[in-house]
Amino acid sequence: MKKKIDIEELKQIQIEILQSVHDFCVQNNIKYSLAFGTLIGAIRHQGYIPWDDDIDIMMFRKDYEKFVNTYKHPIFKVYDYRLDTDYVHPYAKVADTRTILEEQANMKDIGINIDIFPLDNLYNTREDSVEFLKSLTPLKRKYRMKILKPSRKNVWWKRIAINLSKILVIGTSLKQMAGELNRRIAQISNNEARFVGTPAGTDPYAINSMFERQLFDTTITVKFEDRKFNAAAGYDKILRDFYGDYMQLPPVEKRTSPHTLNKIYWI
Repeated sequence: MKKKIDIEELKQIQIEILQSVHDFCVQNNIKYSLAFGTLIGAIRHQGYIPWDDDIDIMMFRKDYEKFVNTYKHPIFKVYDYRLDTDYVHPYAKVADTRTILEEQANMKDIGINIDIFPLDNLYNTREDSVEFLKSLTPLKRKYRMKILKPSRKNVWWKRIAINLSKILVIGTSLKQMAGELNRRIAQISNNEARFVGTPAGTDPYAINSMFERQLFDTTITVKFEDRKFNAAAGYDKILRDFYGDYMQLPPVEKRTSPHTLNKIYWI
């Protein structure tokens, strides 16, 4: 019988993965920052947002490539669509190979994991950067159609809609889409551009996923649960540009996890 893992144990495993990644980055001169909800959690709650259950970090593309190609650990494994046959996300994850985390997605399940997003070049103006991010939206929508898997938790009409949407993306694999997304991103080669972003993220509506490069020039340490990790020194502007007043708690009805996790267990 498979031994189930509850959310609190999942979080503890994620923190151990993050600690390993942090230690490796410090030892190998790789700069990273906590990102998105994880960064909000560190600043607003000194740990997880109480209703969240994942960890995100980001690093400049040069550091990202170095990390993906050199990170080694006896238990934790880095996944990248270029290195792993069954992995299809356009950004990396580091997972605990002793566990399985089943998600509502059409991909091979891997272990409990954290997300590693590359920070890529955009443009010198906000307008040009937004235009580029918007140009990726059709591809990201197709990716979401392809990867989403209907669940019994969905109402009947939503299950039908999910299955019908897949007709639109027959003939193109998730790995091909991930490659095409990163190919388009790589065409922007100005390493001095004022704006950078995380266009490899698969949310088709995140057109505000861009930040001023100089906000990442230095990092500070911030408390996250019982540990300390790195965050961009410009975190306040990063979060305000992305979320608005991030220190304001959302309405109670919106305090739910954005992720659909089915089963989590030890192998």
